[in-house]
Amino acid sequence: MRKRSVLLITLIIMVLIATTACTTNQGEQPTTTAAETTSKTEKAAETTATPAVEKQIIKIGAPKAPPILPVLKMIEDNTLGDTVEIQLDYWETPEQLIGMIQGNKNDMYAFPLTVIAKLYNKGMGVKLTNVNTWGVSYLLSTDKNVKTWTDLKGKQLYIALQSSPPDIMTQYFLKQAGLSKDDVEIIYAAKTELAQMMIAGKVENGVTIEPLVSQITTKNPNMKVKISLQEEWQKMSDTDKRIPTAGIGASVEFADNQRDLVIKFEEAYQKNLEWIVANPEAAGQLAEEKMGIKKQIIMKAIPNMGMHYKNALDSKAELDEFYQLLYDFNPKTIGGKVPDENMYFK
Repeated sequence: MRKRSVLLITLIIMVLIATTACTTNQGEQPTTTAAETTSKTEKAAETTATPAVEKQIIKIGAPKAPPILPVLKMIEDNTLGDTVEIQLDYWETPEQLIGMIQGNKNDMYAFPLTVIAKLYNKGMGVKLTNVNTWGVSYLLSTDKNVKTWTDLKGKQLYIALQSSPPDIMTQYFLKQAGLSKDDVEIIYAAKTELAQMMIAGKVENGVTIEPLVSQITTKNPNMKVKISLQEEWQKMSDTDKRIPTAGIGASVEFADNQRDLVIKFEEAYQKNLEWIVANPEAAGQLAEEKMGIKKQIIMKAIPNMGMHYKNALDSKAELDEFYQLLYDFNPKTIGGKVPDENMYFK
């Protein structure tokens, strides 16, 4: 009896020991700390995360003038999205623009249309993408007797932007009026410098562009618009066609390698140019904030600025006629020949 009791107690003790051992082993299973969990989560995220998209940059050489307002609006509204950044590099004179192109400083440029023709014909890699400004140039004078080109005989005539369409067209109109270089003394000046001199009354006769025309006539009421070069062109050519004056273009390298981006830019530019024309007050505010041009000046100028988008290829017929006229007048004004179709972005 005693032996049975001892055996029973021994069995009970063995069962208890076995049960305790199992419980202990279960409690000692490996555990995962919060830090380890976070680390694993981060590694998983790194594995599944979408790679960062490299931002594309469009560098644009341009004047502080209304045709660049659509670009400023595009920047302000982030029109091209988070993956595209537009950077502006301002030029004041055609000489500065030419220096930018020779130095390959930018991807796209705002061009006077005579300048891009010259550069293309000299073998520089440029393509025209659009024409956005038509007409826009005027002869101003404080002389009440100046009403036609012939009235400028024996006088000084200041012109902004040497080699630009306003300069070449002025020379053309003077020649058509029977005046030679000996009859009229032409003096060139940077457009802002000329505007300041005309406002101060230091210049009697000058040819310049909007919005400077509005600025000058507002600040100097004695300075009057005498001739619209646009109207003079239509009168002499017996047509209602406009003078193509300025547009935007790109380096051949950028146009070829980033064709889809150029197309995207052009589509956005057209929409924003239409917005600028339809909203002169808001456009004036944008110009004052971003370019330092008074809001009221831009509001007054926009209706007279001939801002209208037309892609380069669709403008070719009008440009061919314009370039042919300049070639007949003086081949040097466009670099020796009418540019062929390869100058136009397709």
